[in-house]
Amino acid sequence: MGQDVFAAEGQSADEVTTHQNAPASPEATPILEISPAQGTFLRFLNEVAKGSEIGMPVYADLRDTNGDPLPINTTLYWAVKPAGHQDKLGVSEVLRSIDQYHTLTLTEQRNVDNIDAVKHTLQAPESVSNGGQPVPKVDVRDIDAYYLMADSSAQIDWDQSSLYIDSNAVQQHGRR
Repeated sequence: MGQDVFAAEGQSADEVTTHQNAPASPEATPILEISPAQGTFLRFLNEVAKGSEIGMPVYADLRDTNGDPLPINTTLYWAVKPAGHQDKLGVSEVLRSIDQYHTLTLTEQRNVDNIDAVKHTLQAPESVSNGGQPVPKVDVRDIDAYYLMADSSAQIDWDQSSLYIDSNAVQQHGRR
C-alpha cells in the first residue's frame, strides 16, 4: 500500500515540510523537504504501473505569491541529504521546464494518457560509479532528508500551490 506524500494549499503530510525558494540564489534551493517518521524509511519507486515510461509521477500546480504559475523555465530536481553529509546529492533528472504543469490540470496529470509527462526519473547520485543512471528506487531513512529543489525567478507560495507524489510510488517501511 502506498504512502500519501503531499503539500497542498497550506496543508501537508506529516513527513513533509514546505520551504520557500530563494529566487535570487545562483543555485537551486529546496521548496519541499520529506523526512520519514522515526524508526521508518520511505522508498520512492522509479516505476509504477501507470504509463509506459520510468519515473516517479509527481502531480503539481506550482504558483507564486501573486497566484500566477511559476515561470515555465523553472527547473526542478530531487536531492537527498544523507545523515552526516554536508551536501545534498541530486537523485533525479533535472526538469529544465515545467510546461507540463502549466498545460495540464492536476486531474489531467493523473490521467494515464498524460502521466508520463509528469514523471521524474530517479537516478544514482553523480558521486557514485553509476551516477546519473536510472535506479529502481531511492530509499530515504528517518535520519536523512529528501528535497525537491527549484531554481526559479519567482518565489513559490505554498498556500496557493499543490504537489502530490503518486501514492503507488511511495512505500513506508520499518527501520532497515
